[in-house]
Amino acid sequence: MTLSAQSILDYPVPQATHVVTARDAILYALSVGYGSNALDEKALSYVYERDLVTAPTLANIVAHPGPWMQQTGVDWARLVHSEHRLTIHRPVPLDVRLISRSRVLSVVDRGVEKGMFVSFERLITTADGDEPIATIVQTNACRGDGGCGSAGSAPEPLPKVPDGEPDFEFNVDIPANAALIYRLNGDLNPLHVDPQAASRSGFDRPILHGLCSFGHAGYAIVAAIDPGMATGLSAIAARFSAPTFPGETITLQIWRNGAEIRFRGLVASRGAIILDNGVARLS
Repeated sequence: MTLSAQSILDYPVPQATHVVTARDAILYALSVGYGSNALDEKALSYVYERDLVTAPTLANIVAHPGPWMQQTGVDWARLVHSEHRLTIHRPVPLDVRLISRSRVLSVVDRGVEKGMFVSFERLITTADGDEPIATIVQTNACRGDGGCGSAGSAPEPLPKVPDGEPDFEFNVDIPANAALIYRLNGDLNPLHVDPQAASRSGFDRPILHGLCSFGHAGYAIVAAIDPGMATGLSAIAARFSAPTFPGETITLQIWRNGAEIRFRGLVASRGAIILDNGVARLS
């Protein structure tokens, strides 16, 4: 199909359904940092089927429509996830049929050979009663495209983090096999495991899934503020400002103002900011 801003805006993103099991919830929690200390009983409720609690960011992998942008005509090999916003209406229920309905919100063209940004919204509800579970707004950077025009209304920019020193810092060690585990949640993009695919995308080695680092951030915010892990999140958003590689340590810097959180993630060994303009809300 001919690539144009309007053709992308009008693209019928497929609906998807998903019944989340306890195994799904536990696998996801393990893949984003919960249970990294097997003797920590405070985090056990996220990774043990008895009285299981679902991780706040679990909704990111629920009823995902798959790599639908491959069908729009974009350069799929050079597409990366650039920003993510999650609003949690209620915890993801287990053993309930869920459905997601998506729509493209905007195409922001930067010009020929400069790329473009495509934002789309995904609403997850129960399939029977349309009870809202989560709303997700995802922005993809199409680095190999551009020059097709702009359309729609882009999300408001995420705010910058404060200038002062953070209130909390929390280090998250990303396992060397993190991408191999995280892909079992459903994102099988070879960019994250295949060196040749990573090279075709412009990276010298496979990069971590953006939503894996995002999930680790969700875990770290709660763990830093409430070591008892009883606090929840009602929203979390951030920009993916640089890739993370498996085996690195992310330092999450957190500023708190009551229930409102601002954050960013650093990889000090490279002097890289990998998550920026982070915003979250405690529930």
